Amino acid sequence: MTYNVDGVLPADLVSGFDDGTNLLLSGAAMSGKRDLLLRLLARGDRDGEGAVLVTSRDPAEEVLREYDDAVAGAPGFLRAVDCVSAQSGSTTGGDAVRYVSSPGDLTGMGIEFSEIAREAGDAGVGRLRVGFDSLSPLLMYVDLQRLFRFLHVFTSQIQSQGWLGVFSVDPESHDDQTINTISQLFDGVLQVRVTDGGDHEVRVRGVSGTPSEWTVVERPEP
Repeated sequence: MTYNVDGVLPADLVSGFDDGTNLLLSGAAMSGKRDLLLRLLARGDRDGEGAVLVTSRDPAEEVLREYDDAVAGAPGFLRAVDCVSAQSGSTTGGDAVRYVSSPGDLTGMGIEFSEIAREAGDAGVGRLRVGFDSLSPLLMYVDLQRLFRFLHVFTSQIQSQGWLGVFSVDPESHDDQTINTISQLFDGVLQVRVTDGGDHEVRVRGVSGTPSEWTVVERPEP
């Protein structure tokens, strides 16, 4: 089976991703990474798929509000792991949100994600899209070797369950060696950029076996 992405990514680029696929979503700040990540997750809602969001940059309350806009209705199974609000004392996301102490609390993230996976199973949700926004703040707290070990376990869980994982990163915030090391854990890379003319473009590498050309992504009207 596949996770459909029609209506989010151009059909001539890719129409879906196989079960158990982990993607690295790579793009600079202001490139529209989070918008694309949320729309990739929200696309599964109409197919009865659940969504899990791990947020290490902004409070879950803010990100979930954007997700609701992407779904354009009341979402089905939706959970979040918030890695930032506990530091500011603003843990107000409700029952759908679990909190960890900081973006450096990798153990806490793993525990909460496993709990959410159990919740999904209890709710009869067998197919999940998992979004991680973003890996870049984690590298301010932990070294690359520790993050690599954590991501190996995290992505392996997604693969073994047949889910879809999308993990964003800002390549301009890290050296090439760091990005290359992290990339080894993923089945493919979605690269996003904004052209001088203001177009949002994407290309897929690793999934189809050969790099694709940059393709304009039509963004929904606000």
